[in-house]
Amino acid sequence: MATFEIREPMLMDAEWITQACQDIEIQRWTLVPRPYKRDHALGFIDNTINEAHRWVIEQQENNEAVGVVSIHTINSDTGDADTGYWIAPWGRRRGAATHALLLVEQFALTIPSINSLSAHIAETNAASRATASRAGFVNMGSTPEPCPDGENLVPALTYVKHLTR
Repeated sequence: MATFEIREPMLMDAEWITQACQDIEIQRWTLVPRPYKRDHALGFIDNTINEAHRWVIEQQENNEAVGVVSIHTINSDTGDADTGYWIAPWGRRRGAATHALLLVEQFALTIPSINSLSAHIAETNAASRATASRAGFVNMGSTPEPCPDGENLVPALTYVKHLTR
């Protein structure tokens, strides 16, 4: 079974991130710009998009980059860290996203102001919902903000993992 690590994005990641974001599934379920260009990848790498934290997911055995995981925002009132992730077509069905969420949890445990991790997932995104569940997130029900499913916005569910220190 493959093992994964997360690391800071680097300039060398721009090409594969750009390639991955052409994938119809990534475009279907995320808010990546369409069309996705190299400049967008550079914005992610340089963090001009203002993510609280962002990482590349890499398979340890061969150093292959397979996706990204982020903490988009941290709510200073509740201590909730809103997460997001996507996996490139060549990295799917190996547990990369689940493993990355567990690593983000370990990171979050080092920040006293973070009390929980959350993921807002389209009701129709069965794969991402299963990933969150495998990482120990619990479905807390509907959220008022919809999520993308292709060109449509659909009802979303909030998955939460409370941190135990």
